[in-house]
Amino acid sequence: MTAADEDRRHVWLAERLAVARSVPDGAMCLAGGIPVDPESMSRTLGGALAELHALAVDDFPFPTRGVDVLLSEARIRANAELVTATEGPYRGLSPGRLVDILNEQMAGLGDDRSVLVHGSLTASDVWFHPETGLAITSWADSGVGDRHLDLAMGARLLGDTYGYAVAGPFFDAYGLDNVEALRLDAFQLLVHLLTS
Repeated sequence: MTAADEDRRHVWLAERLAVARSVPDGAMCLAGGIPVDPESMSRTLGGALAELHALAVDDFPFPTRGVDVLLSEARIRANAELVTATEGPYRGLSPGRLVDILNEQMAGLGDDRSVLVHGSLTASDVWFHPETGLAITSWADSGVGDRHLDLAMGARLLGDTYGYAVAGPFFDAYGLDNVEALRLDAFQLLVHLLTS
């Protein structure tokens, strides 16, 4: 994707979503450890993702990467042994075994209602300004997809920054009725394979 393509996506989103507008001067990046109450930040991010996922997808004018593409990327990374599992529930499992688990999890999920997703959310994409609030950057991978991709990424970046106790407020602010536990588990493993 070219910089011009990303700019067009950003402009389209900024017209519809406050957190997609340009990062104001003086904003702080979550990757740098924003001095904001962790629960407040978690609720703010959960609410922002709920707003993004509520946007109408019918007129989104850009192609998207589906789950099949993400699964293919995860398998390539695992086969190249670029994936590690040194902690957490997958500790000690080989990359090949992780792919087998992911395939089993994804096979039973069926289709989810597609929403507009960020698609590659990291702590470096989340910015906070004391007066204007939250801003999210790096929309190159945005497209129509499964909400659980963004939810898995959001929970991971908040957990890595503040500890996993903030997952409750994050999902609460997003809306627990819109979260499927089995689908979230599968997408958390997918995100691990794509980013570890």
